[in-house]
Amino acid sequence: RRRNDGIVDYLVEEEDGTNNSQIEIKEDIKSIKRRRRADGQSHYQMLHLDRLRQGVIEHLQNIVGLGETHDEELKLQSPEHLFHTAPVNPTRLTLTHEWQQLESHARVVKKIHLRELLNDASRCEAMCLEEIQSHVFLDWSRQKVTSETMRLLYALARRMDVDEKMDRMRKGRPINSSERRAVLHFVLRANLNDIEPGGYLHPERARTADQSPLDLLPGIHHNNNNRKQKFLPENEHGAIDIAQAVQQAIHVRERVLNLARDIRNGNITAPDGHKFKTVIVVGIGGSYLGPEFVVQAVQGNDQKNDLDVRFLANVDPQAFATVQYNVDPKSTLVVIVSKSFTTAETMRNARKVKRWILDAYRGEDSLLKDNEIIAAHMIACASLKALDIVKRFGIREDRLFEFWSWVGGRYSSSASAGLLPLALARGPEAAAEFLNGARMIDAHFFEAKLERNLPAVMALLGIWNVNFLGLGARAVVPYAHNLARFPAHVQQLEMESNGKSVTVHGIPLDYTTGEIVFGEPGSNAQHSFFQLLHMGQCVPCDFIGFMQPQNKEQQEDHDELFANLLAQPDALALGRAFEDVVYDVLVGDVDDVDLCPHKTLSGDRPSLTLLFPKLNPSTVGALLALYEHRTAIQGFVWNINSFDQFGVELGKVLATDIRTMIANAPNKPPPSNPSTARILKRYSAATNKDDFPGWPNLLSRQYKESNKTTSKYDDPLPSNVDDSW
Repeated sequence: RRRNDGIVDYLVEEEDGTNNSQIEIKEDIKSIKRRRRADGQSHYQMLHLDRLRQGVIEHLQNIVGLGETHDEELKLQSPEHLFHTAPVNPTRLTLTHEWQQLESHARVVKKIHLRELLNDASRCEAMCLEEIQSHVFLDWSRQKVTSETMRLLYALARRMDVDEKMDRMRKGRPINSSERRAVLHFVLRANLNDIEPGGYLHPERARTADQSPLDLLPGIHHNNNNRKQKFLPENEHGAIDIAQAVQQAIHVRERVLNLARDIRNGNITAPDGHKFKTVIVVGIGGSYLGPEFVVQAVQGNDQKNDLDVRFLANVDPQAFATVQYNVDPKSTLVVIVSKSFTTAETMRNARKVKRWILDAYRGEDSLLKDNEIIAAHMIACASLKALDIVKRFGIREDRLFEFWSWVGGRYSSSASAGLLPLALARGPEAAAEFLNGARMIDAHFFEAKLERNLPAVMALLGIWNVNFLGLGARAVVPYAHNLARFPAHVQQLEMESNGKSVTVHGIPLDYTTGEIVFGEPGSNAQHSFFQLLHMGQCVPCDFIGFMQPQNKEQQEDHDELFANLLAQPDALALGRAFEDVVYDVLVGDVDDVDLCPHKTLSGDRPSLTLLFPKLNPSTVGALLALYEHRTAIQGFVWNINSFDQFGVELGKVLATDIRTMIANAPNKPPPSNPSTARILKRYSAATNKDDFPGWPNLLSRQYKESNKTTSKYDDPLPSNVDDSW
């Protein structure tokens, strides 16, 4: 399985020495080689390490003027010594005793079939867990783990200081180290009485039966208070005062729910008196995927006042055409979600919706001014730092609903970005119940020991599958039609959070982080990708189900759905033995012995089952919080920052440059990549644009000389070649 990495052979063949850094780097290479898979990921890990190492060496040569002797010495330095960003003695995950024990243990467990593991009744009993307050039940008996596996996984988590990292998160410490920010999305669900004297959260877990969900949110019945909030203070280390964070979150929460109530009741209308019937939410990424999932999943009790909430994310013009179809702009409310209020795709769509609404008032005997129309129709969910931009767009200051730097976009479903669309669509009562469901899981997450902690168990099982069984993908299959958008939300939540190449200290990784997440509601998924799950590549699955239907009249259909939910994990785990297939042929009427190999299922494919009492606002909140905390725990163990996303920035920068080229900016040089230049030329021709000025020949002479191979699909070169650029 060796790759042509070059650096591996080079470093291993160096002469042995007594220098500790040489010994460490050789241990790194040996560690990587032990874990090399046929999936090719180790190639990219070594590529990243090589590029970083070479970049640092070249930087030092240019700045300090090091000679070739020092160059050779630097090549032997371990990542910690070379990059100088780590503590003196950082914990190297793959060199820990716990990790190496798990590697050895995995070789044993791989040989045990799930049929054998599931025959152990005591094991099955031990591998399930229920959170008492929310009645969430987790069964992971169909994972390829034993009690020893779990013991080693818990030991690994403690070796990586997961408990301490959770405590730092709860106390508002800046665990988002690269951006020096606290991570406090759980504060969005908190109450004032959750704050302990020490200044951090200890959420109340119990709620008496006679309490309304709104009673859990202090001041929610008070009059709307639109006073301007101050920026939340941070100390010199980036830590946040939890008490002030909770107070500001509650203040914005009150304003959101009161506004939603007034709009739904008709107390707030369009400027011509129209009652709002439709809401268009303009946002992208975390400002879209999470809120859309929540709105679709939650069903309110006051459906006669429900608004039709639609989401506009894609800049494809067809997306806006679909959203505005059969919608009256005069009865449409627009919510623009962008923390900075500068997100390119969001603001392009926002301007488009703005023109659409203004055009609806053109040609009428209306005395309304444009700014009055926009002020009545538009709301912003953004940072207070974007207030001036929001006001210039035409939105009133009291229609700005803040969310903060300590709330990442993919964690903002319980911030104003997700709460306002939910409250408008399903009502304040349903929105408050949703927050309370998430709050109960927050309490469980921070209070329960790892062995009894639902998000921790789910996270560690994912690490086991990825790093020790080599299973890098996972399917999320909710057996509920209303959760159709949940897999897409989890996909962004986990892949944007944990797809990293360096540790929190900037040290290149020698292990895989993150899972490739995809999914579809059951039972549709069974007729989509389950063939591959049963007989092709092994992909662990999260099966999500509900014990009760939405109403009693649906019981028979729900029984059918639940039967499929139980059947699929068993089919994946147990499979169908060849001898069973042969027996069916021998006792059957049709002689199709030749098909026996095609009908044999090997089984031994892991999954877990997550059950909730009923799909309601509270369980949707609990589901959201479970996967948020699962993501954080994995990042804590992998020692990465799950709360930044620098990987998506480069594409945005390049898109801005290419957009300028498409606009025929006269002084803009062409792309240095001849492939991109060729595609741009085709795009120019297809859209009847003039050729890009300043560079009539999109293939440089250097490229032509280095690539003599031609194809019948190549573009003909223009006769008037000008390579001056």
